[in-house]
Amino acid sequence: MKMKTLKPLYLGGQTLTEGRSFETNEQHGRELIQKGYAELDESEDEPAVTLEDEGGQPSLALTSASLSQPTPPKKPAEPGKKKGA
Repeated sequence: MKMKTLKPLYLGGQTLTEGRSFETNEQHGRELIQKGYAELDESEDEPAVTLEDEGGQPSLALTSASLSQPTPPKKPAEPGKKKGA
């Protein structure tokens, strides 16, 4: 879906100023229209950025630091003390 920015957007590793064309998938385009960040672009201009459909966004970001440090195992919760009895 070809779009045009209405506000500066950071897409594909670069900041696009107002009026720049870009391509994205249908869902992302609809979200940007709903938020007022972009509109459909029917011009013949070549898009500045083409975003590839990655099948959804990852829930957690992976960095080299997070991959090099193993996560310690979680300890089981200690049973609470019962009052009375």
